Amino acid sequence: MEALDFGQTTVDEPAPLPAAASRARADVRGVDLALDGQRVLDGVTFEIRPGELALLRGENGSGKTALLNVLSGYLAPNHGSVRLRLDGEWVDVARASPESLARRGVGRLWQDIRLFPSMTVLDNVLTATQRLLGQHPVLALLAWPAVARQEHGARDRAFKNLELVGMADRARSACDMLSVGQMKRVALARLLQMEASLLLLDEPLAGLDPAAVESFKRDLDRLREEQGKTILVVEHRHEVLSGIADRVWTMNDGHIEECETTRG
Repeated sequence: MEALDFGQTTVDEPAPLPAAASRARADVRGVDLALDGQRVLDGVTFEIRPGELALLRGENGSGKTALLNVLSGYLAPNHGSVRLRLDGEWVDVARASPESLARRGVGRLWQDIRLFPSMTVLDNVLTATQRLLGQHPVLALLAWPAVARQEHGARDRAFKNLELVGMADRARSACDMLSVGQMKRVALARLLQMEASLLLLDEPLAGLDPAAVESFKRDLDRLREEQGKTILVVEHRHEVLSGIADRVWTMNDGHIEECETTRG
């Protein structure tokens, strides 16, 4: 942990964990969920190992998005357990809020792309930066040299994350000038900026043309292979991603019927 010293005040800046320690995993056991009296998830059990890209397929209404909502803390299951290993520690999702899970490294890509349309691509990514000293009004005044250094580092990291998803050349563009595929790649860069280690992606290929699909597919493969991200993708166009997935699950009527190991 690096100490930032500015006069009478010292702030500890957390050092990043080693890549192996920061890799996420998920352990889901016997999860049941009912909404409005209808069973949505029925005894769901599965595991996602560190650095895996898992693909979840199934018809509309089979429970896929509900499962993502449970994993990200937006829905509490009626029975069963959901544990995530984040930052080297096990977290019981039932005892955590969506906000705390996001701070610990759970990144959610929604079907509706939640960017700020009038802001630039770069500023959209910067909004996801965590633990900035300047967010504290007192420290912003007393620690301005450290604040400036940290903000400069955040901008550098944002550009690198945009480079990873092929959007650095549009950093100054307003997000309302982008295509659907470009907006999804910016949303992915924003998850990287928040240092998410577990990526939960809901229909990321929806609305993309063939070229954008191939680009997004390469992005996911690179994030798993080079960044060690653990990724769960819900996708109707599952055949496009089957070749890069470590495991493919089929969901039907709220339970997982089938698991295919496609790599390793």
